[in-house]
Amino acid sequence: MSKLNSFAIIGSGFIGSFILSAFLDQVPLPSTIVVLSRDPESKTFPPEVKVVKVVDYNDVDAVAKILTAYNIDTVVSTVGYAGIKLQKKMADASKKAGVKLFAPSEFGSPTDDGAPSYYASFQEKDRIAEYIRTIGLPSIRFYTGCFINNSLLSITGVRVNGKINIIGKGQSPVSFTLEEDVGGFVAHVLTTLSIDSLADKIFRLEGDRATLRDIAKWYDKEIAYVEAIPGPRSEVLSMLSRVFESGAGSTGWNFATNREGEGEDAAGSANHFWRGHEWKGIRDVITQF
Repeated sequence: MSKLNSFAIIGSGFIGSFILSAFLDQVPLPSTIVVLSRDPESKTFPPEVKVVKVVDYNDVDAVAKILTAYNIDTVVSTVGYAGIKLQKKMADASKKAGVKLFAPSEFGSPTDDGAPSYYASFQEKDRIAEYIRTIGLPSIRFYTGCFINNSLLSITGVRVNGKINIIGKGQSPVSFTLEEDVGGFVAHVLTTLSIDSLADKIFRLEGDRATLRDIAKWYDKEIAYVEAIPGPRSEVLSMLSRVFESGAGSTGWNFATNREGEGEDAAGSANHFWRGHEWKGIRDVITQF
């Protein structure tokens, strides 16, 4: 079975930086690592990374030309929500360039099987995945749950008032994965598994599992039952808190059945692909809240 050995990462922001770092640690030479960025001068990249400026991702021919020039067989998109819709053009360019596998930007809760309309960002991600299928481009989706370092403190609102702010009861289990573990897993499976093992698959990760009430107990924090999460970006954080409350914060959640999946569809079912790895939990990383 053939394996992948040339990789293009679209975006070098938050989770993209962890994925790039993991690729640099794990990708065997002489593999190719390329970063596509609108503003490559905004940060410094290691010398072994080829950085290419993209003026307009809507220019399918121009992006395809870049991918073809470096003989890219794997594209990993790490764009934020503002760039989700642009992934259709990225997928078109990848298809035109003969890319073998496209990973759209997921890296959160499940978005397949009919997310309700009030989770607009989830629906948008699923539409992108469906579009990729319709053009016959093999794809892979990574469900990671909540990022331990970046997301947990924000979604609980603890930085604002020192409390664990909960919309609802806070009793639904949520999947959490450390950012470094996300990057490491992505790099590991893309460089060790065959294309047939990766194409059109969903990988559900889970480094830790807890309810918001669990977290309040672990850190001896007062709970505040609220209508909205306090602080900046309240609307987005409140939406994510409602995701938690609904059960959809688990990487095993199935919107169609409104319950947890089993077997390959269970939360953390993909962890075993990284054999020997010790996944970090919340309390391994965050010692004080």
